Amino acid sequence: MLDIPPDRKTKTGGEVGLTAKEFLRRARTVDRRVDEAQERVERLRARLEAGRMSQITGLPRGGASDWTETADRLIELERRVNSRTRELVRWKLAAMDAIDLVEEANLREVLELYYIDGYTWEQVAQRMGVDLRWVYRLHGRALLRVKVPEGVE
Repeated sequence: MLDIPPDRKTKTGGEVGLTAKEFLRRARTVDRRVDEAQERVERLRARLEAGRMSQITGLPRGGASDWTETADRLIELERRVNSRTRELVRWKLAAMDAIDLVEEANLREVLELYYIDGYTWEQVAQRMGVDLRWVYRLHGRALLRVKVPEGVE
């Protein structure tokens, strides 16, 4: 289950649902966050390979226990990254489903270009062939039509 940020609590302690903008903003960051996690795995894998090469060549570079520890860390990190990636992809898919429910094509396009494809507001305006201020207006209208799925926390 996806978590509501701690600042999304009411004064009585109850949880407040995410706004459409908060929900979609999380989906916008998915690609970057998945890439960062994959880079962590690759850095650790490179360390592991460097340790393996030192064993093959016989050059000192840390003992076998260092290599084993690094391999264990790599396996755990890959497990966590895969789990986190699945969670992030669920966010992205939920956002895509919510955007698909927006009936007006131009509103849907603004949301898709910005939140799903990761374009800047200026790039969205250029791709749509409209003024930047008009994109902001369309965005405001589009957010009013996005239904945040229940159970997304």
